[in-house]
Amino acid sequence: MRPEIQFDQLNEKYVNAAADLIMSAYIEEKTAIPFLPYKDEHLYFLRKLIKNLFNNGTGIVAVRNEELIGFIAGFEVEELFGKCKGIYSPLYGHGGKKECRSMIYQGLYMHVAEKWVRNACFTHALTFFAHDTETIDLWFWQGFGLRCVDSICESKNIPGNNPSPENNSSPENNPSPENNLSDIIIKKVNELDIPALTNIHRQHNMYYRNSPIFMLRINEDPFQNLTDWLKKANHHLWAAYQDEKPLGYIKIQPDAETFVSEHKDIMNITGAYVLESERKAGIGTMLLGAVREWLLKNGYTLCGVDFESINITGSRFWNKHFIPYAYSMVRRIDERIST
Repeated sequence: MRPEIQFDQLNEKYVNAAADLIMSAYIEEKTAIPFLPYKDEHLYFLRKLIKNLFNNGTGIVAVRNEELIGFIAGFEVEELFGKCKGIYSPLYGHGGKKECRSMIYQGLYMHVAEKWVRNACFTHALTFFAHDTETIDLWFWQGFGLRCVDSICESKNIPGNNPSPENNSSPENNPSPENNLSDIIIKKVNELDIPALTNIHRQHNMYYRNSPIFMLRINEDPFQNLTDWLKKANHHLWAAYQDEKPLGYIKIQPDAETFVSEHKDIMNITGAYVLESERKAGIGTMLLGAVREWLLKNGYTLCGVDFESINITGSRFWNKHFIPYAYSMVRRIDERIST
Protein backbone atom coordinates (compact mmCIF):
# COMPACT_ATOMS: atom_id res chain seq x y z
CA MET A 1 0.00 0.00 0.00
CA ARG A 2 1.36 3.40 -1.01
CA PRO A 3 2.20 5.72 1.93
CA GLU A 4 -0.11 8.68 2.43
CA ILE A 5 0.95 12.19 1.51
CA GLN A 6 1.75 14.34 4.54
CA PHE A 7 1.32 18.11 4.46
CA ASP A 8 3.80 20.08 6.54
CA GLN A 9 5.07 23.60 7.15
CA LEU A 10 7.72 25.26 5.01
CA ASN A 11 11.19 24.29 6.14
CA GLU A 12 14.65 25.14 4.84
CA LYS A 13 15.51 21.44 4.70
CA TYR A 14 13.23 21.19 1.63
CA VAL A 15 14.83 24.06 -0.33
CA ASN A 16 17.12 21.95 -2.54
CA ALA A 17 14.38 19.44 -3.34
CA ALA A 18 11.98 22.29 -4.16
CA ALA A 19 14.55 23.82 -6.53
CA ASP A 20 14.90 20.44 -8.26
CA LEU A 21 11.12 20.32 -8.83
CA ILE A 22 11.17 23.81 -10.40
CA MET A 23 14.15 22.96 -12.62
CA SER A 24 12.40 19.79 -13.77
CA ALA A 25 9.33 21.81 -14.78
CA TYR A 26 11.58 24.39 -16.45
CA ILE A 27 13.28 21.72 -18.54
CA GLU A 28 9.82 20.56 -19.63
CA GLU A 29 9.04 24.11 -20.75
CA LYS A 30 12.40 24.33 -22.50
CA THR A 31 11.41 21.26 -24.51
CA ALA A 32 8.51 23.31 -25.90
CA ILE A 33 10.66 26.46 -26.33
CA PRO A 34 14.23 25.25 -27.01
CA PHE A 35 15.79 28.73 -26.96
CA LEU A 36 14.83 29.36 -23.31
CA PRO A 37 18.11 30.10 -21.52
CA TYR A 38 19.80 27.52 -19.34
CA LYS A 39 22.98 27.77 -17.32
CA ASP A 40 24.33 25.70 -14.43
CA GLU A 41 23.97 28.66 -12.10
CA HIS A 42 20.21 28.61 -12.64
CA LEU A 43 19.83 25.99 -9.90
CA TYR A 44 21.94 28.00 -7.44
CA PHE A 45 19.88 31.12 -8.20
CA LEU A 46 16.63 29.18 -7.68
CA ARG A 47 17.81 27.87 -4.32
CA LYS A 48 18.45 31.42 -3.13
CA LEU A 49 15.01 32.57 -4.27
CA ILE A 50 13.23 29.60 -2.71
CA LYS A 51 15.12 29.93 0.57
CA ASN A 52 14.02 33.55 0.82
CA LEU A 53 10.43 32.53 0.01
CA PHE A 54 10.42 29.79 2.63
CA ASN A 55 11.80 32.21 5.23
CA ASN A 56 9.51 35.14 4.41
CA GLY A 57 6.48 33.65 2.69
CA THR A 58 3.59 31.43 3.63
CA GLY A 59 2.72 27.97 2.36
CA ILE A 60 3.05 24.22 2.85
CA VAL A 61 4.91 21.20 1.48
CA ALA A 62 3.72 17.75 0.45
CA VAL A 63 5.92 14.88 1.67
CA ARG A 64 5.74 11.14 1.11
CA ASN A 65 8.22 8.75 2.75
CA GLU A 66 10.21 11.82 3.85
CA GLU A 67 10.59 12.87 0.19
CA LEU A 68 9.34 16.25 -0.99
CA ILE A 69 6.87 15.63 -3.82
CA GLY A 70 5.31 19.09 -3.98
CA PHE A 71 5.02 22.51 -2.40
CA ILE A 72 3.23 25.82 -2.73
CA ALA A 73 4.29 29.09 -1.13
CA GLY A 74 3.73 32.77 -1.73
CA PHE A 75 4.37 36.26 -0.50
CA GLU A 76 1.64 38.15 1.31
CA VAL A 77 0.55 41.33 -0.49
CA GLU A 78 -1.39 43.95 1.44
CA GLU A 79 -3.57 44.93 -1.53
CA LEU A 80 -3.59 42.51 -4.48
CA PHE A 81 -5.75 43.50 -7.48
CA GLY A 82 -8.01 45.46 -5.14
CA LYS A 83 -8.30 46.44 -1.51
CA CYS A 84 -8.18 42.90 -0.11
CA LYS A 85 -5.02 41.25 1.13
CA GLY A 86 -3.69 38.46 -1.07
CA ILE A 87 -1.00 35.90 -1.77
CA TYR A 88 1.25 35.79 -4.82
CA SER A 89 3.11 32.57 -5.63
CA PRO A 90 5.80 33.28 -8.27
CA LEU A 91 7.09 30.90 -10.93
CA TYR A 92 9.49 29.40 -8.39
CA GLY A 93 6.84 29.33 -5.64
CA HIS A 94 5.24 25.95 -6.32
CA GLY A 95 5.98 22.60 -7.90
CA GLY A 96 5.07 18.93 -7.96
CA LYS A 97 6.33 15.59 -9.20
CA LYS A 98 5.33 15.25 -12.83
CA GLU A 99 3.79 11.80 -12.51
CA CYS A 100 1.18 13.00 -10.00
CA ARG A 101 1.35 16.79 -10.31
CA SER A 102 -2.40 17.46 -10.57
CA MET A 103 -3.25 15.35 -7.53
CA ILE A 104 -0.47 16.98 -5.51
CA TYR A 105 -1.53 20.49 -6.49
CA GLN A 106 -5.16 19.80 -5.59
CA GLY A 107 -4.18 18.59 -2.15
CA LEU A 108 -1.72 21.42 -1.61
CA TYR A 109 -4.18 24.11 -2.60
CA MET A 110 -7.03 22.67 -0.53
CA HIS A 111 -4.85 22.79 2.58
CA VAL A 112 -3.03 26.07 1.95
CA ALA A 113 -6.11 28.01 0.75
CA GLU A 114 -7.76 27.35 4.11
CA LYS A 115 -4.69 28.77 5.81
CA TRP A 116 -4.57 31.83 3.56
CA VAL A 117 -8.28 32.64 3.89
CA ARG A 118 -8.10 32.23 7.65
CA ASN A 119 -5.44 34.95 7.51
CA ALA A 120 -7.81 37.21 5.48
CA CYS A 121 -5.92 36.69 2.19
CA PHE A 122 -8.79 36.56 -0.29
CA THR A 123 -6.94 37.07 -3.60
CA HIS A 124 -4.71 34.20 -4.70
CA ALA A 125 -2.39 34.57 -7.67
CA LEU A 126 0.28 32.28 -9.06
CA THR A 127 2.52 32.00 -12.11
CA PHE A 128 3.20 28.70 -13.88
CA PHE A 129 4.77 27.43 -17.10
CA ALA A 130 2.63 28.01 -20.17
CA HIS A 131 3.06 24.64 -21.89
CA ASP A 132 2.13 22.55 -18.86
CA THR A 133 -1.44 22.06 -20.08
CA GLU A 134 -2.32 19.64 -17.29
CA THR A 135 -1.48 22.30 -14.70
CA ILE A 136 -3.36 24.96 -16.65
CA ASP A 137 -6.49 22.82 -16.58
CA LEU A 138 -6.00 22.04 -12.91
CA TRP A 139 -5.91 25.68 -11.83
CA PHE A 140 -8.79 26.55 -14.14
CA TRP A 141 -10.87 23.92 -12.35
CA GLN A 142 -9.77 25.41 -9.02
CA GLY A 143 -11.45 28.69 -9.94
CA PHE A 144 -8.52 30.64 -11.36
CA GLY A 145 -8.56 32.85 -14.46
CA LEU A 146 -5.76 34.15 -16.69
CA ARG A 147 -4.41 37.61 -15.90
CA CYS A 148 -0.82 38.06 -17.15
CA VAL A 149 1.50 36.51 -19.72
CA ASP A 150 5.31 36.30 -19.80
CA SER A 151 6.67 35.76 -23.30
CA ILE A 152 10.04 35.49 -25.00
CA CYS A 153 11.61 35.62 -28.46
CA GLU A 154 15.02 35.39 -30.03
CA SER A 155 16.75 38.64 -30.93
CA LYS A 156 16.35 38.35 -34.68
CA ASN A 157 15.54 40.98 -37.27
CA ILE A 158 11.84 41.07 -38.11
CA PRO A 159 11.32 40.01 -41.76
CA GLY A 160 10.19 42.90 -43.94
CA ASN A 161 10.68 45.48 -41.20
CA ASN A 162 12.94 47.86 -43.06
CA PRO A 163 10.71 49.71 -42.01
CA SER A 164 7.40 48.48 -43.42
CA PRO A 165 3.81 48.03 -42.26
CA GLU A 166 2.91 45.02 -40.14
CA ASN A 167 2.59 41.93 -42.30
CA ASN A 168 -0.93 40.74 -41.54
CA SER A 169 -3.45 39.42 -44.02
CA SER A 170 -6.38 40.78 -42.03
CA PRO A 171 -7.66 43.98 -43.71
CA GLU A 172 -8.28 45.67 -40.37
CA ASN A 173 -4.59 45.34 -39.53
CA ASN A 174 -3.28 46.59 -42.85
CA PRO A 175 -2.37 50.26 -43.13
CA SER A 176 -4.56 52.41 -45.31
CA PRO A 177 -3.02 53.93 -48.46
CA GLU A 178 -2.69 57.35 -46.86
CA ASN A 179 -0.42 55.96 -44.12
CA ASN A 180 3.14 56.62 -45.23
CA LEU A 181 5.90 55.14 -43.07
CA SER A 182 8.76 56.43 -45.19
CA ASP A 183 8.97 59.56 -43.08
CA ILE A 184 8.78 57.76 -39.71
CA ILE A 185 11.99 58.12 -37.70
CA ILE A 186 12.89 55.69 -34.88
CA LYS A 187 15.26 57.29 -32.41
CA LYS A 188 16.99 56.03 -29.26
CA VAL A 189 15.96 58.54 -26.62
CA ASN A 190 18.11 60.45 -24.13
CA GLU A 191 17.07 62.69 -21.24
CA LEU A 192 16.78 65.76 -23.47
CA ASP A 193 14.04 64.03 -25.50
CA ILE A 194 11.82 63.20 -22.52
CA PRO A 195 9.75 66.44 -22.34
CA ALA A 196 8.27 65.69 -25.78
CA LEU A 197 7.27 62.19 -24.63
CA THR A 198 5.40 63.12 -21.46
CA ASN A 199 1.99 63.25 -23.15
CA ILE A 200 2.42 59.76 -24.66
CA HIS A 201 3.62 58.43 -21.31
CA ARG A 202 0.58 59.95 -19.60
CA GLN A 203 -1.79 58.43 -22.17
CA HIS A 204 -0.09 55.06 -21.77
CA ASN A 205 -0.59 55.22 -18.03
CA MET A 206 -4.27 56.10 -18.36
CA TYR A 207 -4.89 53.51 -21.12
CA TYR A 208 -4.98 50.68 -18.56
CA ARG A 209 -8.02 52.16 -16.86
CA ASN A 210 -10.14 51.53 -19.98
CA SER A 211 -12.45 48.59 -20.68
CA PRO A 212 -11.86 45.68 -20.55
CA ILE A 213 -8.60 46.10 -18.62
CA PHE A 214 -9.85 48.25 -15.70
CA MET A 215 -6.39 48.31 -14.16
CA LEU A 216 -5.71 51.05 -11.64
CA ARG A 217 -2.55 53.02 -12.36
CA ILE A 218 -1.12 55.80 -10.21
CA ASN A 219 -1.52 59.23 -11.83
CA GLU A 220 2.17 60.06 -11.57
CA ASP A 221 4.24 62.92 -12.98
CA PRO A 222 5.12 61.51 -16.45
CA PHE A 223 8.22 63.68 -16.90
CA GLN A 224 9.73 62.76 -13.54
CA ASN A 225 8.78 59.11 -13.89
CA LEU A 226 10.40 58.70 -17.32
CA THR A 227 13.46 60.72 -16.28
CA ASP A 228 14.03 58.66 -13.14
CA TRP A 229 13.50 55.43 -15.07
CA LEU A 230 15.94 56.30 -17.86
CA LYS A 231 18.66 57.23 -15.35
CA LYS A 232 18.76 53.68 -14.02
CA ALA A 233 21.54 51.37 -15.18
CA ASN A 234 21.00 49.64 -18.53
CA HIS A 235 17.54 51.18 -19.10
CA HIS A 236 16.86 52.16 -22.72
CA LEU A 237 14.04 53.90 -24.56
CA TRP A 238 13.17 54.33 -28.25
CA ALA A 239 10.52 56.60 -29.77
CA ALA A 240 8.87 56.89 -33.18
CA TYR A 241 8.52 60.36 -34.73
CA GLN A 242 6.77 61.82 -37.75
CA ASP A 243 7.45 65.47 -38.55
CA GLU A 244 9.13 65.66 -35.11
CA LYS A 245 5.89 64.59 -33.43
CA PRO A 246 6.28 61.51 -31.19
CA LEU A 247 3.84 58.72 -32.09
CA GLY A 248 4.93 55.94 -29.74
CA TYR A 249 7.70 54.51 -27.61
CA ILE A 250 9.17 51.27 -26.27
CA LYS A 251 11.26 50.62 -23.13
CA ILE A 252 13.68 47.84 -22.18
CA GLN A 253 15.57 46.92 -19.02
CA PRO A 254 17.51 43.92 -17.67
CA ASP A 255 15.00 42.73 -15.06
CA ALA A 256 11.30 41.83 -15.19
CA GLU A 257 8.75 39.54 -13.54
CA THR A 258 10.20 35.99 -13.52
CA PHE A 259 13.47 34.28 -12.63
CA VAL A 260 13.83 33.50 -16.36
CA SER A 261 13.82 37.22 -17.20
CA GLU A 262 16.81 37.76 -14.87
CA HIS A 263 19.14 35.79 -17.16
CA LYS A 264 22.13 37.73 -18.45
CA ASP A 265 21.27 37.00 -22.10
CA ILE A 266 17.83 38.63 -21.86
CA MET A 267 16.61 42.20 -21.98
CA ASN A 268 12.97 42.83 -21.18
CA ILE A 269 10.39 45.15 -22.67
CA THR A 270 8.65 46.85 -19.76
CA GLY A 271 6.54 49.41 -21.58
CA ALA A 272 5.33 50.13 -25.10
CA TYR A 273 2.64 52.41 -26.45
CA VAL A 274 1.52 53.87 -29.78
CA LEU A 275 -1.03 56.66 -30.06
CA GLU A 276 -4.47 55.24 -30.81
CA SER A 277 -4.74 57.30 -33.99
CA GLU A 278 -1.50 55.78 -35.32
CA ARG A 279 -2.10 52.09 -34.60
CA LYS A 280 -2.32 49.39 -37.28
CA ALA A 281 0.25 51.27 -39.37
CA GLY A 282 3.27 49.19 -38.37
CA ILE A 283 4.83 51.64 -35.92
CA GLY A 284 4.87 49.10 -33.10
CA THR A 285 6.71 46.63 -35.30
CA MET A 286 9.22 49.31 -36.29
CA LEU A 287 9.91 50.07 -32.62
CA LEU A 288 10.29 46.40 -31.81
CA GLY A 289 12.61 46.02 -34.81
CA ALA A 290 14.83 48.82 -33.49
CA VAL A 291 15.01 47.10 -30.09
CA ARG A 292 15.93 43.75 -31.61
CA GLU A 293 18.61 45.36 -33.78
CA TRP A 294 20.14 46.97 -30.68
CA LEU A 295 19.97 43.69 -28.75
CA LEU A 296 21.81 41.87 -31.54
CA LYS A 297 24.55 44.50 -31.64
CA ASN A 298 24.96 44.42 -27.86
CA GLY A 299 25.13 40.67 -27.33
CA TYR A 300 21.65 39.96 -25.98
CA THR A 301 20.29 36.87 -27.68
CA LEU A 302 16.80 36.98 -26.17
CA CYS A 303 14.02 39.49 -25.58
CA GLY A 304 11.27 39.14 -23.00
CA VAL A 305 7.97 40.90 -22.39
CA ASP A 306 5.12 40.58 -19.92
CA PHE A 307 1.61 41.86 -20.56
CA GLU A 308 -1.96 41.63 -19.34
CA SER A 309 -4.03 39.04 -21.20
CA ILE A 310 -7.02 41.39 -20.86
CA ASN A 311 -5.16 44.04 -22.86
CA ILE A 312 -6.69 43.08 -26.21
CA THR A 313 -4.60 45.42 -28.37
CA GLY A 314 -1.36 44.56 -26.59
CA SER A 315 -2.02 40.82 -26.57
CA ARG A 316 -2.59 40.75 -30.33
CA PHE A 317 0.68 42.53 -30.95
CA TRP A 318 2.91 40.61 -28.54
CA ASN A 319 1.52 37.22 -29.57
CA LYS A 320 2.60 37.93 -33.17
CA HIS A 321 6.23 38.25 -32.18
CA PHE A 322 6.71 36.35 -28.90
CA ILE A 323 6.01 32.89 -27.46
CA PRO A 324 4.38 32.65 -23.99
CA TYR A 325 6.41 30.67 -21.46
CA ALA A 326 4.51 31.58 -18.28
CA TYR A 327 0.94 32.45 -17.33
CA SER A 328 -0.27 34.16 -14.17
CA MET A 329 -3.72 33.26 -12.90
CA VAL A 330 -5.86 34.83 -10.20
CA ARG A 331 -8.71 33.72 -7.98
CA ARG A 332 -10.78 36.18 -5.96
CA ILE A 333 -12.56 34.72 -2.93
CA ASP A 334 -15.66 36.36 -1.47
CA GLU A 335 -14.39 37.99 1.72
CA ARG A 336 -17.81 37.56 3.32
CA ILE A 337 -16.91 33.89 3.90
CA SER A 338 -14.95 35.01 6.96
CA THR A 339 -17.88 36.75 8.69
